[in-house]
Amino acid sequence: MKFQTPVHADFIRQRVLEALALNRAPGFHFPGYFLGLEWPHIGADSVVESMRAGPHCEDAKGDVHIAALGVMLDTALATAPRLVIEPGARQATVHLNVQFTGQPARGELRMETKLEGFSASDAVRQSLARGELYADGKAVAYGTATFVVLPPPQGVKLAPLPWQEKSRAMPRALEIRRLDAAEREIHAACERALKAGGSFIERFWDVRPVTTKDGARCRVKIGPQHGNRVRHVQGGILFGLATATAQAAAPRHPMLSNVSAWFISPGQGDVLKIRSKVIHAGRSFSVVNTEIRTGEDMLVLQAMSNHAAHR
Repeated sequence: MKFQTPVHADFIRQRVLEALALNRAPGFHFPGYFLGLEWPHIGADSVVESMRAGPHCEDAKGDVHIAALGVMLDTALATAPRLVIEPGARQATVHLNVQFTGQPARGELRMETKLEGFSASDAVRQSLARGELYADGKAVAYGTATFVVLPPPQGVKLAPLPWQEKSRAMPRALEIRRLDAAEREIHAACERALKAGGSFIERFWDVRPVTTKDGARCRVKIGPQHGNRVRHVQGGILFGLATATAQAAAPRHPMLSNVSAWFISPGQGDVLKIRSKVIHAGRSFSVVNTEIRTGEDMLVLQAMSNHAAHR
């Protein structure tokens, strides 16, 4: 596999160490730093987020893996409400809906998002955002999402995101001997993924679904490489885990059309269990229901997805 050449392996190792160095400052999260997310434009009510594809985030076909794409979709849409809420506030995804065009996600990725406003509820105010994702100038997906602001867990220090700070020096990549326990765990996961071969990101984030009689399942050992700023599994990774498992459940309809996901509780604990069940399989489309649960069987995410046959 092209991901396992020495040049690619060295690139990925360096990427991990640079992301770990950046992650030592409170604010953004390791998955976002590792993917190299950037914000070339910040407007009054709109944002552009960008990412370059590479061997660290591609699937076996050479496309950006759906889990990496999920992180970009989630963070880009979540950035729009952050233009008007308190810098560094904890924001949780409530719902994410994505319509895919069938265009491959390759090369330079760019997502343009806009804040549409807020719900009128006095009890829980939800922010509403929408956006378009492009790869080398071609539309890959259209997304909408809702978010709420939550208090941080006890003992967790939050801070502004990189684009909210006037200046931040780029730290040097960490040396392996200077890693702390959690960082060593991420470094070990990187080495295991490189040794296993195939798509690096699938091994690194443990996105390896298997088919079952009525769909597919996936079991993920949670590690710090999955974590957001409050040490829960990052929402875009949850979206990607659900979508990848749903795709495995519908092999006769390989073109991903639409995913609508509801975020119910945090992804935390030791493991996540993902189960996808095909509830309709016709000539042109399949519909798949997917659940993510913790090891204690708490429901984390519920998703419905639509999968189309190739022409």
